[in-house]
Amino acid sequence: MKFNFKIPKEQDSLQIATWKYENEYSFYSNDKTKEKQEWALNIHTEEDAFTIFDESDKLVGHCSFDDEDGEIILGLQMKPSFTGQGNGHEFVKAVLDFGKKKYDYNKISLYVAKFNKRAIKVYEKLGFYKIDDFTWDIYDEEIEFFVMEKCY
Repeated sequence: MKFNFKIPKEQDSLQIATWKYENEYSFYSNDKTKEKQEWALNIHTEEDAFTIFDESDKLVGHCSFDDEDGEIILGLQMKPSFTGQGNGHEFVKAVLDFGKKKYDYNKISLYVAKFNKRAIKVYEKLGFYKIDDFTWDIYDEEIEFFVMEKCY
């Protein structure tokens, strides 16, 4: 599958803000809190954020490459209907290839909830390894995360 990365438009943000996930993955739903929905509605205003479209020009995800004191932190989200179908490896690889070409980083990190075994498996297959863990108080819940890193 080929993916096309674009600068987000307001209509993309409006669509992304409606994304809801099932079961434990509902943690990632973009309507989980007012703050999360506000963030999703404003993706088109973020610097270093991109929407991701499939070959049929359907929105299937978005990503961002945030520079925090020289460290690139990857954020990404797949459309709920696109998850759980074996698309993760190809999707994340495309994001990494796009980011490497655009930003030429030597190392990239991401945060992933410890319960998200599907994503962790994909990240490890693509060369990420766990370097730390932490607990984050999100939505009045204590959620455990891994920090994962990939070096080139």
